[in-house]
Amino acid sequence: MSCKKCRYDKCIACNMNPELVRSTRGTKDRSITPSENCLTTDEEQFAQLDTESPSRSEALAASRYEDLPRIPSGADLEREGRRWITEHYIEIEASLNSRRKIMYTDAKMMNVFNSVCKCPYEKRHLKPLNYKNYSGLSRADFIMLYDYATAFLDFKKLETSEKHTLYRYVCGVDSLMNSAYFTSCLAYDDKWVVLSSGEYICIDPMPMTGDEPWAQHLFSNKEDLQKYKSIIPWKAGLWSTIIVPFCELNVQFEEFCLLKALTCWHISRYKFGDNGRKVCHKQRDILIRCLHDVCSELVGDPSERVGNLILFISCVFQQMLEMINSLVMLTFFDIFDCDAVLKEFFAHESY
Repeated sequence: MSCKKCRYDKCIACNMNPELVRSTRGTKDRSITPSENCLTTDEEQFAQLDTESPSRSEALAASRYEDLPRIPSGADLEREGRRWITEHYIEIEASLNSRRKIMYTDAKMMNVFNSVCKCPYEKRHLKPLNYKNYSGLSRADFIMLYDYATAFLDFKKLETSEKHTLYRYVCGVDSLMNSAYFTSCLAYDDKWVVLSSGEYICIDPMPMTGDEPWAQHLFSNKEDLQKYKSIIPWKAGLWSTIIVPFCELNVQFEEFCLLKALTCWHISRYKFGDNGRKVCHKQRDILIRCLHDVCSELVGDPSERVGNLILFISCVFQQMLEMINSLVMLTFFDIFDCDAVLKEFFAHESY
C-alpha cells in the first residue's frame, strides 16, 4: 500500500481538485447522506490508484467529464460557418438547375422537388444544336441567372456598376462552366459538347469550320454560312479548351458549385473599384477555404486538389475573352437575333 503522499501525488496527476478534500473524513459519529456516500465511494476508488493501471486511472478520471457539454473551439465555429457557405452555394446552383429542368425538359413539377438537382437533364432530353435557330441566352435565362447572381454572399455590398459587372460575368462563366459540367455528367464518352440549354454539338467527327473551299455550296445563302462560322466552330472548340481539362479533374458537384462562384468573383474583380475589390478578396478567400474543406473530405491531399481546381480558372478566363469577341461581332453585325439584354451587355463601355 502506498503512503499518503504517493496517493496524493497520484490524485493530483489525475486532475483531482484538492479543494474538494473534506476535513471531516473519517469521523465515525457523523451521519453520511446518500450523496456523500457516493462521493466517498469515488474517493475510495481514487485512493486505490496504486493498484490500478495508468490507463485505468486515466479512463476513470475522464469518465467524470464525458457527460459535460463540449464548448466549440474557434476553429470548429469557423469550419461550421464555412460549411454553411458551402451549402448556400450548393443550394443556389441546385435551384438554377431546377429552373432549367422546368424550362427545357418535360419533367413533371412533382419531380422537381424530389432531391437536390445536380444536373437538370437526362440524356434523352438532349437535342442537336440548330445553328439557324440559335439566338444565345433567352430572357428566361437572364432571369434565372439574375436570381443566381444576386444570391451571392455580399452582393448587396457592391456598387451598382459592380453588381452589373458581376452579373454579366456570371452569365459568361455559367455558359462555359455549366457546359463543361453537363458534358461530364451526360455525354463525355459520346464526345458531345452539351450546352446549358440542353442542346449539343457532336465533335466526332469535328464539324467543319465553314472556311473550306466547298463549304459555301452547302448553304443556301451567305447569311447562313456566316452564322454557322460564327457559332459552330467556336462552340465545338470548347471541347479541347474547356471540357477535356474539366473532365480530367473529375469535379464533384460540391466542388463545382464553389469553383464556379470563385471563378465569377475572380474574373469580375478586374473591373471592380476599390470597394468591390475588397468585397471580392474577402469572398475569394472564404471560397478557397470552403473548397479546401470539401476537398479534404474527398482526397488525401486537399492542397494539391485545390491548386489544380484554381488553375482551371485560367482556362475559363481565356475562353471568356474569346466568347466576348465572338458575341461582340454577332451582336454588332446582327448575325443572329439575340435578346436585347445581350446587346446591352456589349454596348456597356466596361467590356
